[in-house]
Amino acid sequence: MTVTSTLKDRIENADLLAKVVPVEEAVKHVVHGNTVAISGFTKSGEPKTFLPALAWHFSQTAPDARITLLSGASLSEDVEGPMAPFIAKRGPYMSSPASRRRIHAGEMDFTDVHLSAFARNLMYGFYGDIDVAVVEVSRIRKNGSVVLTSSVGISAEALARAKKIVLEVNTSGPDYTGFHDIVLPAVHPHVGWPLPLVNVRDRIGNPYVELDLSKVVAVVESRTPDHPVPFKAADDTARRIAEHVIDFLMRCREQYQWGKRLPPIQSGVGNVANAIIGQLYDSPFQKIRFWTEVFQDGMLRYVEDDAKFEYASATAVSFSSEGRQRFLDMFERSKDRLVLRPMWLSNSPEIISRLFVIAMNTPIEVDIYGHVNSTHIDGSRIVNGLGGSGDFFRNAYLSIVHTPSTRKLRDGRTVSCVMPYVRHIDHTEHDIKCVVTEQGYALNMDIRSPKRRAQDIIDRCAHPYFRPLLHAYLDMAGPGDEPRATDMKVLQGWWADYDAATRAFPQNG
Repeated sequence: MTVTSTLKDRIENADLLAKVVPVEEAVKHVVHGNTVAISGFTKSGEPKTFLPALAWHFSQTAPDARITLLSGASLSEDVEGPMAPFIAKRGPYMSSPASRRRIHAGEMDFTDVHLSAFARNLMYGFYGDIDVAVVEVSRIRKNGSVVLTSSVGISAEALARAKKIVLEVNTSGPDYTGFHDIVLPAVHPHVGWPLPLVNVRDRIGNPYVELDLSKVVAVVESRTPDHPVPFKAADDTARRIAEHVIDFLMRCREQYQWGKRLPPIQSGVGNVANAIIGQLYDSPFQKIRFWTEVFQDGMLRYVEDDAKFEYASATAVSFSSEGRQRFLDMFERSKDRLVLRPMWLSNSPEIISRLFVIAMNTPIEVDIYGHVNSTHIDGSRIVNGLGGSGDFFRNAYLSIVHTPSTRKLRDGRTVSCVMPYVRHIDHTEHDIKCVVTEQGYALNMDIRSPKRRAQDIIDRCAHPYFRPLLHAYLDMAGPGDEPRATDMKVLQGWWADYDAATRAFPQNG
């Protein structure tokens, strides 16, 4: 598919065509102290020309400038990395090494927010005024409304709330007309009608975003395609995790009489998630539906198979280089099988619950009681934001957390991903119904004590090498409903034994 176009091809509104300027001029609309809300979600649909140019502009003219940057989710390092020195506040999600270093150094304030709530909070005014919105679009329609590109995120809310708007027209990508379903959240005191959405393929809004043309101060061109997401083929551990997830779903099929139809699936981003989607394709389930945040590589094969796939809803498409080309090759076919929505809608608790979504996400670690840490190493060093995992885990019909049982660190140690306690809790045991590793799976769906659940998670999910240590912790924790060891001398002894075990982990273990 040939996608390259000209600005005249993509801008149908004469007034906005007249506002096309070099990006070096457009960036002057952002100044120190501004709050800037942008498009972008998981490296898709971000302002790939404007932000690097803004970083260069600040470095040359205002090196002490600092802004607040709000986006849907993570940006590519090519975009966020150069901007990081000029960001004072960041939300609601990031995975940038450059931003991470500044957060840890106390040089950037980062607030992690449930994605379903963030766009609503923005509309309510909780984050103050939005000085400038910078949004990537694939087309400006004759009446001035815009068609977004490969993500939605908070783009519609940013355009609605901003005092100034800069539109970045991407002429290197396809025209996404027909892919989107745009609805803005209601704002107090107005109460919106319950969302009339009862199937994954239902559309309840517009395929474009309306905006106040008087707010548009500049239009710039981008010729940069979305930066690819690195993708690795599934290794043996990921395949075994995927097999256990499918075993659990097959068990549920029999127990809860699903037949050949699964409830809609939400799947996180990453190699384990892609391995599960691959195994799901080879399962007996037919007419699979996805209600998720990101449509990614592993889902592309479904689009070609009418028997296996029905429909998908997401807030972004995000692919490897090879996946992007496959997507472009089946672009028109995808338009009839995929819809992109604002993230407050894709992550809506109301809809997740109503559609009986099955949520599956990979954390950093879990503990023996089922608490989950998705964001922080050792409780304090942030890796990324919570993203939408909280929205989906809390409200899902089935919530499945899947992780390798061990992780090798750069210093050579091998640590357990099943711990006595996690030092940062993103999801409590109340929100998790199934814990899966390559060792097996443990359920949290019936009525039983936390200690019995802990024994199950240790025996079924922890690596055999670490099981004796975990049982030893459970024994020394003593009585109680969800016992925790509080004797510091005893606890320090356990951690010393654990540290020694991580260093002595057999390399073929």
